[in-house]
Amino acid sequence: MKKLTLLLGIIFIVCSANNVNGQLQRRAFLGTQLKEVDSFTAGKHNMKHAKGVLVESVVDGSSAKAMGLEANDLILAVEDVEVNSPNELIARIGRYRAGDKVRVTTIRNGKPIQRVGNLLPLPHETSPFGEVIYDEVPHDGGYIRTIIHKPVGKGQFPALFLIPGYDCSSIDRMHPDNVYKRILDGMVEKGYVIVKTEKAGVGDSKNNRSCAQYNLFDEVDLFSASFNALAKYDFIDHENVYIFGHSMGGVQAPLMKTDFAPRGIAVYGTVIRPWFEYFIEHARMQKIILSQVEDMGWDYLSIEQQHDAAVKFYYRFLVEKQSPAEIFKDEELNAFISKNFRYDGSDIFLGRHYTFWQQLQDTKLFEAWSKSPAHVLSLWGEADFIAFNPWEHELIADVVNEYNPGKAKYIRVPNMDHSFLWVEDQKQSITSRMDWDYIKNNFNSQIIEILAEWIEETKN
Repeated sequence: MKKLTLLLGIIFIVCSANNVNGQLQRRAFLGTQLKEVDSFTAGKHNMKHAKGVLVESVVDGSSAKAMGLEANDLILAVEDVEVNSPNELIARIGRYRAGDKVRVTTIRNGKPIQRVGNLLPLPHETSPFGEVIYDEVPHDGGYIRTIIHKPVGKGQFPALFLIPGYDCSSIDRMHPDNVYKRILDGMVEKGYVIVKTEKAGVGDSKNNRSCAQYNLFDEVDLFSASFNALAKYDFIDHENVYIFGHSMGGVQAPLMKTDFAPRGIAVYGTVIRPWFEYFIEHARMQKIILSQVEDMGWDYLSIEQQHDAAVKFYYRFLVEKQSPAEIFKDEELNAFISKNFRYDGSDIFLGRHYTFWQQLQDTKLFEAWSKSPAHVLSLWGEADFIAFNPWEHELIADVVNEYNPGKAKYIRVPNMDHSFLWVEDQKQSITSRMDWDYIKNNFNSQIIEILAEWIEETKN
């Protein structure tokens, strides 16, 4: 298994002071470099089976250092909750706030040790290109965290408001190789304010429900609240605020209810059709694309057989609005779900509440785009095998131009995949999708130039 190394809590760049507004308490951080435990490492610690997480190094001044953790320690549990991967440990620590006391079960040289300490706050992110402002917006019985990067200088600046993909990852202190960070840093460097919004219960956000429990329209309301809060900043040119929606963000962007109109909406790698249409095409075409690159054990007939089951499942799930748990009772579809999804019988399906996906069937995106007063930029990467249909993206521009002539532009971007990487084609995107060295060194920066050029063309 390829080594997975994640950095938790290391400060990468310290170039500007933070302006922190509001009352949201900072989440905690551990301050370790981690990797998965293999059988060799387990043996060194007198364990029969690989479990826990290995500490590769500890950051000076961190919670881990204060608790006495050292390199080569194994972390088995946090408050008796087992952790068996770096992501599990990060998620578990992310539940705590600065100052919380936590007990960590560790092993050093084969001996179990209980360590107790108060967790320190995660350092705020900084930028070499300007000021970073941490703020908050009321939502769902609590607050959501917003993070704004303001360029150096005085006066008002055009702004770019990010709506990322569907998952529940934090956008706070993103790794330097994260493609969103690269895009947003590039835009700040060019003189644009950038605005990031944490999802419900993610990062510092504190809400009645978690991101996974939100449905689609709940999350659209969350982003709308964050966008509307921009009206209070005097350094933002409110006549030139742009939205950039990537993947699921491109679905959510035209659905937002805003107090003032965005000047433009740019979307990349997204969908306009009802989700049943997209999912059944996805079920066939992505398998065909993958099987042409990797030995998946599929041929056209086996793919079509799987597709027949996919049509039945998605119709019951998206059109008839049955829950996955109900459908799981069907013997044939039980086998299909078990083979294609990691489903545990709960209301969470593909990382979100199952109603999130069902509402995608009823979004009326054609109508939403037809009513948008904004300039629209619809982008499709030629190497995208996730949102693989160029016609989907042309259609967005066509719908906008039908009802608001001249407002939309479609651009087909060569050598770019769904994750904004430079690749030759879909085949290379597939083969390099888990190659971390390739991902680190092949960000396709033309996305920054395309966005900046379009904003300059369309702004007031």
